[in-house]
Amino acid sequence: MGIMKNALRERIRRKDIYVVIMIGILIVMMCMSGAATLSINGVSVTEFQMVMPLVMNVISVLGGGIAIALSLRTIPNEYERKTSHLVWIRGVSQWKYHGQLALANIVSSVGALFILYAGVMIFAAVRGETGVLAKGVPAFLIFSVSTAAVSLFTSAVSLVLPSMAAGVLCAAFMLAGTMHPILETVSGIVSGVSRQLVRAILFIVPDLYAAESQAANLLSGKTVQIHSILGGLLVLYVCGLLLFVLRRKEA
Repeated sequence: MGIMKNALRERIRRKDIYVVIMIGILIVMMCMSGAATLSINGVSVTEFQMVMPLVMNVISVLGGGIAIALSLRTIPNEYERKTSHLVWIRGVSQWKYHGQLALANIVSSVGALFILYAGVMIFAAVRGETGVLAKGVPAFLIFSVSTAAVSLFTSAVSLVLPSMAAGVLCAAFMLAGTMHPILETVSGIVSGVSRQLVRAILFIVPDLYAAESQAANLLSGKTVQIHSILGGLLVLYVCGLLLFVLRRKEA
């Protein structure tokens, strides 16, 4: 686990990520406090139970972006610094090496997500929403599945693609997965080539929104769809398999 610990220390030393997290916290607090106006069909949304799912979506996108930023260069940097040679000498296999680095990415990404998520819990405490606080931990575990999947996918893709291409692909993966319901609506509106393109995206990119939306349902006291959570875990598993299927030259 020494490899993972060293990678985590490197993630913690990245000051740019703290800046992004602070900006994210400000956005979350503005949305929750009413300083930023949220509306649906022109109707202002002020009730906590209505604002929370919208803010959770914002947190999910911010968390996914941070996960990509944290995970994109972890493994490539190790190869560029030639520190991988020290690992091969110790007899550690490539998949274990990549696995520990990817685990460090997941831990740091989920940690950043938790900081953003804590903003919702703090606001719930201020508003006296004790029921929300009681469900905070299990809801976060559900909520973090998609971010962990994005982190794993980014770690895997970074093994075989240049940083720029990997970053664009992972950002598209995250945004399309998070906006799955919107894309489904769009596919029913457009026609011709556009419809086929949107449907192809929906077929290729897994629905990241399905699992994370269940966290908001749990906090709101709505029915939680277990199959959506299992689907999110399946996506996480497949992304994990990608990490071990994709290989990199040991150099």
